[in-house]
Amino acid sequence: MHITSWLDHEPHRLRDLVRGAAARTAPWRVAVLYGGTSAEDRLYMESKPAADWSVHDVLDGLRQLGTEADWIDPTSPAFPSEITAYDAAFLNVHGDFGEDGHLQGTLAYLGVPYTGSPVATGVIGADKRLTKLVLASTGVTVPAHRRLRPAEVPEAGLPCPVMLKAVNGGSSVGMVLVTEPDEVVPALRGLGEAGFTDVIAEPFVDGTTVTVAALRIDGDVVLLPPVTCAAEREYYDEYSKLHGERAGTVTYQALTDAGDPRLHVLHRATREVLEVIDFEGAIRVDFILTPEGDPVLLELNTIPGVQHGSNLVLAAAAAGITYPELLGVVLASASNTAKLAPWRRERADLA
Repeated sequence: MHITSWLDHEPHRLRDLVRGAAARTAPWRVAVLYGGTSAEDRLYMESKPAADWSVHDVLDGLRQLGTEADWIDPTSPAFPSEITAYDAAFLNVHGDFGEDGHLQGTLAYLGVPYTGSPVATGVIGADKRLTKLVLASTGVTVPAHRRLRPAEVPEAGLPCPVMLKAVNGGSSVGMVLVTEPDEVVPALRGLGEAGFTDVIAEPFVDGTTVTVAALRIDGDVVLLPPVTCAAEREYYDEYSKLHGERAGTVTYQALTDAGDPRLHVLHRATREVLEVIDFEGAIRVDFILTPEGDPVLLELNTIPGVQHGSNLVLAAAAAGITYPELLGVVLASASNTAKLAPWRRERADLA
């Protein structure tokens, strides 16, 4: 696997690489998978008008490539019979039963090529505790953590401030900042009532929230410009993500200056992560950049959101990649039929 920065490519060479991958997908008939598979997706759908759901962005973008695309709900009882009529599945789902390997394994057994990473990567990336355990072997700083159960009272107090995170919450969902020791138990109970049964506690790390996205195009991995996120609230939480202007201003900035030391520090840390994690299509690695300039790993996102305005789309645009081209690169990852059950691979010839 050859990992480079978008800065290492001449602009026309990068465009050729991206457009070549996207062009391969034009003849396919594609099912865009979207539905309330997880708490994260259900919250998103409940907080947005149906006309603003991300599936519409994806369908429009794929159709601009000349690809025939339909919306299929993976929670529908008819899903197993419907999905096999398509050449490939574009995964636009997150959290439990979307991003965590369940759906990927189902598609593998059904013989339907799917976008993104294989099952094992989804399992690791969707579980914040497993992410920490696997990536502790890299040279990247990973915060210490303690596993908790919402139904149990911690035997020993936790040093505050502390972040409580549902291991399978997905992105900013299922996170609580606790600043006083007597708030820990109520916060745990609240997470339990929200349906989260497994939680980790880790020290609150002060700094700038930043994400680095990467695209895999055949044997090449291209690191995109890091994107910083600054929220008016104390940290970028579920409310900031889902409620737009009502939650206060959230400012995003793509780091594109080759002379910016933050860019190179973040790309170096992301390389170390991607040497350990096998991914396909697109991935995001989320960090806190401390005031001293050190990246601290937060989590992986193995199915980054692809709606207009998302971090991945902003990073791609900063690298000169259009929205339809980005979707084409993600869709092209379905052509790796080695992710399917061996007895299903002959059916799924996308060459």
